[in-house]
Amino acid sequence: MRNLLLVCVLVLTTGLALAGNIDILGIRSAEYLMELSRNAVTDCADGVTYNPAGLAFMDDGIHLNFSGQYIGKEYTITGTLLGATEETELSTTVPTTFIPNFYAVYKTGKLAAFGGFTVPAGGGSVDYEDGLFIMPLLQTVLVQAQYGPTHFALLNEGSMEGTSFYMRGIAGLAYAFDDKFSCGVSGRYTSGHRNYKGEGSFTVVDMATGLPVGTASAELDVDRSAAGISAVFSVDYKPGNRINLAARYETATALDFESTANVASSWDVLMPHLADGAMQRRDLPAVAAIGVEMMVNEKFRLGGSANFYFIEASDQGEDDGIVDAYGDGWEAGISGRYQFNDALAGALGYSYSNYGGCDSTYTDLEYNLNAGLLSGGINWQANEVLDFTLAGGTTFFKEGEGAGVYTGESFDKKVFFVAAGVNASF
Repeated sequence: MRNLLLVCVLVLTTGLALAGNIDILGIRSAEYLMELSRNAVTDCADGVTYNPAGLAFMDDGIHLNFSGQYIGKEYTITGTLLGATEETELSTTVPTTFIPNFYAVYKTGKLAAFGGFTVPAGGGSVDYEDGLFIMPLLQTVLVQAQYGPTHFALLNEGSMEGTSFYMRGIAGLAYAFDDKFSCGVSGRYTSGHRNYKGEGSFTVVDMATGLPVGTASAELDVDRSAAGISAVFSVDYKPGNRINLAARYETATALDFESTANVASSWDVLMPHLADGAMQRRDLPAVAAIGVEMMVNEKFRLGGSANFYFIEASDQGEDDGIVDAYGDGWEAGISGRYQFNDALAGALGYSYSNYGGCDSTYTDLEYNLNAGLLSGGINWQANEVLDFTLAGGTTFFKEGEGAGVYTGESFDKKVFFVAAGVNASF
């Protein structure tokens, strides 16, 4: 019972992740979805987020990049509800209809000034219209405190929704010391928002007799918000005319989430961090990234990128045993881009993400499953000022199995992405 109570305290304090690594969204431009390797980019304003130092090698002038992303998803949990004998599937198919990103660069001489707005993490919602397997377990803790240890709660009807959305502003400078080496530094302000909303009706059953002895209900509606600042340091080096190397380091973003309860909930005693005014720490981890781009010939370009996420070193709060069970995460991507003619280019990319999770990190509201992502797209140069990008991709997740109170549950995801963007240079 002590372990169950601990899980009940923690389960709904976790969040949502759709791509990238724990909480972090890796797709922050249509160009990224097209190639899946942008850590060494020097010819597009989305370098604000992927390779700030490389912006110093852009042509003089103003460069703008805007893109929007659609995410279709189906998350499925298979298990057996408390008191039931047959397995059932609980799923959510709510899409993320629009994630915007905007970047701007002003390049003059050896100096580039840049800024941007992006959605670096979260970026989605889940809606389990038939509830979650954890809900009758949560209510059973309360039922046993009222009726005695031989009683448990059966879920009659229930639902649970969760939303996670982060917004970030970026500003910085990049400087080219010569035609081979540049560096960049930027500051970032991040605002994170999470919401949990659920309700359930239950029948109280005495295990000794198998008879119902009463009913119970529960409701949850909590908003959580936090804000923090961080920095990015980057370098770019061109050892030859056909190859470019880049590296960056992003400091951790410290985030203390404060809860605002919109309704009084009987579950507050089990989940004190969702009580009104409660605080909980969940930082976005520091990131180390490297990238390479190589022009094989005048038409064909290869790219490779790798990111390492310092999840174990990030502060997730002393009482968050689920997140503390994560190991460090990483991802790697490769890409090939071919210029068909002066106006049209196409690309394919593949990346693999290891989130650092394991069976002890999978819960009903968070199961970051390792995954491969295959994508591609086209870029059309409409004129000297404007070009457009359209890209799509699909993800292949490794199915996960639960542990502890989630033993017997299996977790699966199906996700696809579509993104469109426009670049302007003048």
